[in-house]
Amino acid sequence: MSDDLIKELCNTPGVPGFEQEISKIVLREIENSCVAHLKDPMGNLIFQVNDTIKNAPVILIDAHMDEVGFLVSHIEENGMIRVIPLGGIDPKLFYGQRLTIWGKKKVEATVAAIPPHISDKSSNTSTPVEDCLIDCGISFKKLKSIIKVGDQVTFSTECIIDNDRILSKSLDDRIGLYVLLETVKKINKKNLKCNLFASASVQEEMGLRGARIINSKVRPDFSIALEGTVSNDLPGIPPHKKLAQLGNGPEIRISDKYLIADRFFNKHIENIARNKKIKYQLTAKNAGGTNSTAFQVTGEGSKATVMSVPVRYLHSPSSVCLTKDVQLTIKLLTATIQNIHRFKDE
Repeated sequence: MSDDLIKELCNTPGVPGFEQEISKIVLREIENSCVAHLKDPMGNLIFQVNDTIKNAPVILIDAHMDEVGFLVSHIEENGMIRVIPLGGIDPKLFYGQRLTIWGKKKVEATVAAIPPHISDKSSNTSTPVEDCLIDCGISFKKLKSIIKVGDQVTFSTECIIDNDRILSKSLDDRIGLYVLLETVKKINKKNLKCNLFASASVQEEMGLRGARIINSKVRPDFSIALEGTVSNDLPGIPPHKKLAQLGNGPEIRISDKYLIADRFFNKHIENIARNKKIKYQLTAKNAGGTNSTAFQVTGEGSKATVMSVPVRYLHSPSSVCLTKDVQLTIKLLTATIQNIHRFKDE
């Protein structure tokens, strides 16, 4: 594993609509491993990984480049800042956090918190993100020369990798993006019996916006969204609510709020995992959603599923995943691509 690449992906800012710095990393890492690529008007990167094989199946693997975050929406006359959320962020989690505002230069700030000495202890309500005050401690005049409405804002936490774990913001979906990059770089292109495409998509956290226009360009037979997925494997949680669990390998998703994965495709992946002795887990849930939904129903459609690294505390300043789950996901994805020509629709 490349710890440095994971850290670079996680620490580089890229909220929806601001994926350009992540895009540069993606191009640097895999442009020379592919035969062609394009960048569409929305900013999606689409790579043709191997030379075209006539009458071979087309498989698309995708990971989104954006992370949940915020946009500056207003600057008060006293120098306080207001933001709006981009993506699903719990207001209770937002209160009191350190943030980074990416203006003309990087500015550290904090979400204003009322000291417990004077807070209303009888109130259990959370202040909406857009009503919170962001305090830089910088005068209005100086602040206006650095920061403007529309600047992106991220959590300030930096990626830590040690003790076989990764602790970071933005593991949704930088860990899925890492899986994609490593797979494209290391897979043996000459032995492929399929047409492999990879996309690094934009604005997933705002309603799968980038993914909706990729199918028309690739026209895949099969598609796999690569994700960091919700793990709720905590003490006191009933087993049926734990979902994916850390240490049990990649999640193969059966369903979520917007997807019923292709069951024959899933069965094919399961058979590969068992034959290769790769640990995996199945999840069926009615919450969440991924780009797989868009790949399944846009254009001419595709046989779609999701393969994910389990992550605790998704969409928070500090999510957790295990390096062995990342490695197993790369292994299973690689084996799936190498054996997709053996798929039987039955």
